[in-house]
This record gives sequence, C-alpha cells and structure tokens, in this order.
Amino acid sequence: MKRMSQALEVRRLVDQILGEDPDARIIVAGDFNAEPEEVPVLAICGNVEDTGNGGLAARVLVPIEHTIPHEARYTLFHHGRGQMLVTRNLLPHYRGSEIHNEVLHDESLAFATDVKYPDSDHAPVVATFDFD
Repeated sequence: MKRMSQALEVRRLVDQILGEDPDARIIVAGDFNAEPEEVPVLAICGNVEDTGNGGLAARVLVPIEHTIPHEARYTLFHHGRGQMLVTRNLLPHYRGSEIHNEVLHDESLAFATDVKYPDSDHAPVVATFDFD
C-alpha cells in the first residue's frame, strides 16, 4: 500500500510538471522496490494501454534500464531493483546507463551484520544523455 501511495505521488508530480510544460524533460530514477511489471512502476509509467487514453501518450514514462544487462540491473544487493524512467522526448538524447554495483554489501538476512558502512547501501546509477 505504501509503495502504491508513493508511486501515485510521483505520477501526480510528473503530470503537474508536464501540465505546466508539455516539453519538460523528466527523469525518475531509483530503487522502487518493485519489478517493472508491478503496479507501482506501471502507475508511474502511465502507459496508454493502462490509461485507455491516447491523448496522454506524450506523458508516458519509458523505462531505459533495459539497456543494462539483466544480471547487472540492481542497485541494492538485497531484492533491490533499479528503475530509470524518462519522458519520450529524452529518448533521442539517451546514450546509455551504468549501475556501479560491483562493491555492494549483501544486505540479505543470511549475510546481515551490525557493521555500518559510511557509504550508501545503494549503487550509484549513471545515465548519459547528449544534447548537442
């Protein structure tokens, strides 16, 4: 329920921004704690097939994480899955993404410790765009 509420807040913000500026370039990125086919992610994307309103096609957010190999597509080493969603007007400028998850600590129960690390438990995500 909490993830769905957060997803609706994100979608409302996206719609508000696009309502004020239909050409706004928006990136929504993070560990959504949900798979791409789960309701929270689908709600944020706002696919025309789900809304039934073709007039909203320009407001659809498109997943770009599929350019990263599936086995490397995580930002947390404990059930975390990273998603990166962008407005369609960013797609022609998109050049690629990286998730630097090589040094993540395993947060799963089997490997849990009380050791606190000064860095984030999420991997840095880099998406490259070219606007020239």
